[in-house]
Amino acid sequence: MTSFSIVINTLNRASLLRRVLAGLAHLRYAGQFEVIVVQGPCTDDTAQVLAEWGSRIRTGTCPVANLSMSRNIGIRMARGDVVAFIDDDAIPEPEWLTHLAAAYADPQVGGAGGIVCDRSGYTFQYRYATATRLAETDWRAPGASPSLCFPASFRFPYLQGTNASFRRTALLEVGGFDEEIEYYLDETDLCCRLIDAGFLIRQLPDAYVHHEAAPNAVRDAAQLTVASYPILKNSLYFSLKHGLPYVPLAHIERLHAERVAARRADVVHLVAAGRLPPAALDDFDAAAVRAGETGLRRGLESPRPGSAPTTWSPLPGDFLPFAARAHPDARTVVLVSRDYPPGHRGGIAVFHRDLAEALAQAGHQVHVITEGANEVSLENAVWMHRMAVQRRTRTPAAVARAIPQPVWDWCATALAETRRIAGLRPVDVVEAPIWDTEGAALLLDGGWPLVTSLQTTLHFWLQEHPDLRNDARWMADFGTPMLALEQELMRGSHAVRAISEAIRRDIEQAYGFRFDPAAVMTVPLGMPDAPAAPPPAPRGGRIDVLFVGRLEARKGIDVLLAAIPRVLAAHPSIRFRILGDNTIPRPGERTSYVDAWRAQGHPRRWGDRVVFEGRVDDATLRAAYRDCDVFVAPSRFESFGLVFLEAMREGKPVIGCRAGGMPEVVADGLNGILVPPGDSAALADAILELAASAPRRAALGAAGRARFVQHFTAARMAQSSMPLYDLARGRFAPQAA
Repeated sequence: MTSFSIVINTLNRASLLRRVLAGLAHLRYAGQFEVIVVQGPCTDDTAQVLAEWGSRIRTGTCPVANLSMSRNIGIRMARGDVVAFIDDDAIPEPEWLTHLAAAYADPQVGGAGGIVCDRSGYTFQYRYATATRLAETDWRAPGASPSLCFPASFRFPYLQGTNASFRRTALLEVGGFDEEIEYYLDETDLCCRLIDAGFLIRQLPDAYVHHEAAPNAVRDAAQLTVASYPILKNSLYFSLKHGLPYVPLAHIERLHAERVAARRADVVHLVAAGRLPPAALDDFDAAAVRAGETGLRRGLESPRPGSAPTTWSPLPGDFLPFAARAHPDARTVVLVSRDYPPGHRGGIAVFHRDLAEALAQAGHQVHVITEGANEVSLENAVWMHRMAVQRRTRTPAAVARAIPQPVWDWCATALAETRRIAGLRPVDVVEAPIWDTEGAALLLDGGWPLVTSLQTTLHFWLQEHPDLRNDARWMADFGTPMLALEQELMRGSHAVRAISEAIRRDIEQAYGFRFDPAAVMTVPLGMPDAPAAPPPAPRGGRIDVLFVGRLEARKGIDVLLAAIPRVLAAHPSIRFRILGDNTIPRPGERTSYVDAWRAQGHPRRWGDRVVFEGRVDDATLRAAYRDCDVFVAPSRFESFGLVFLEAMREGKPVIGCRAGGMPEVVADGLNGILVPPGDSAALADAILELAASAPRRAALGAAGRARFVQHFTAARMAQSSMPLYDLARGRFAPQAA
């Protein structure tokens, strides 16, 4: 099988280099490949990034900022059959090498490259392009141009350098890159010489690479050209080197003058628009003069195509197989979740983030479809598809079910993106939450194994919103169709993820049906592990009790607020920190629980012993868990209760209620205390019990930390999800047949 040497040429882009190396760790390729990083004269933290990868990669150094020279060093270091180049600001899709390798089954192929997506990850920067011997490029080619691959062809296909690979023996035969071309037209020149040597250039319809096109010495962050010299000089040099056998020198000189005039007009326009400083025009004029003089001299001196290439000697080093992170039984999983961090931090959003990242870290290919602006990017090893919701015509099946238009718009948008993902690779399974029936269009389409995850459903949400539940019009237009659609999803999906036994039981009771035992699995939630926090600094005997959650009745905030005065009166050293959205109106009221607390005069009596902090960022939240002494969440219902895991991860004792999935997370008396839901007196007693004994708090916290590590890590959740996905695939197979 074809072996590859992947070469990354980098200069002062340490953070981007770290990202592309992480992306290469998730390549799926059955053969072997090595990774070579050639750094230019870097002045940033590139050396530190290379040290982090240690013996997994090979490294070289280029003494000057010359991309062609740097690439040639990589070629001389390479030991693979094919040398593949990718920029330090690019990320390959997992199948990149597999698609490239297929091209080299033809021994005549000297180079192959695929599609380049722009920084959005959703539209194309390069698909198919051709160039002439006069450096005239055409990016509008509708497809590959194999008919132009013959020696001396005036127009020929070329590859974009961020997604270009070449047979190593072919590179050695033609002498690699022309080091006169320090930047711009470098790969175009190489493709031209390879074609003249009798090789084929294969432009592929796949082998995707995502290119950010980060700022460099030639372009700024807005993609404006800030250094015209290499572009003008190399255009002239290239035209003279390859074009003189086809047109007279005067023609090339006129073409160069036209290019200078056109580029100067662009600079004038940008200066007038305030996008470039006034000095840019003087800089351009000086660069144009120097480019013309140097390009003409070097172009006339350059060896003509067909002359003998430079003889190279290889640089020392053996082939170093790169250990990718692919799971031996890797799956491609699509997760649909309209809510996803950082824009959303609710339970569903956090669950999908932690599941996605844990699956990716285990070596699976994970695509998350969430709401955004039509962008695709690799984030923490997860392919994020942030899609703008579009109005979608409802299918007859959607009309028959009276699916509300906004609900259909999102789930049909997710379906369309799933189809696009599946057009590039087989999709093994799709998972979506029951909330808002995000998998409805996928269920009706029936194209892939579908898993529905159970969280709080509309039925339970309506218990806290009696105004809507009693609104006949709203129920007819939205509530009743959605309740029916929820049940259809729960009964018709190929597999169902129950995050707790309680949510399964409660849904069956509420909806009046029984899940097919062969289709449902209980897979508890998990979150990334982290070292337990050290004990908080001494606070003079003060004890901090923490609440995290939306300030609404379902979270039991009214129960906690009713218990607080008794606790404060009985224990003078207790302080309460209350974190979460505190703007939610109380049922049937216009004011919030915080408003009511203040109206009752409590702040005057208790001062800063009760602090409402509202929504906080992740760092503040993590620190709050780390610094608290007791965590309390007296919810009337939780399908699981991620907040308990956040506290247990930090080694904190917890107080919850005997309701929903909480008893499956909090073992009463082992790592916390459970009280009856809605019982403020029992809650006050539990808080006071833990406040009275530091050893008991420490013992419960340690037991909670151990329980978290054993049962509730994200890695364990990802591992336990594999049988669930196998179940869905197995139940889908007969239908697919």
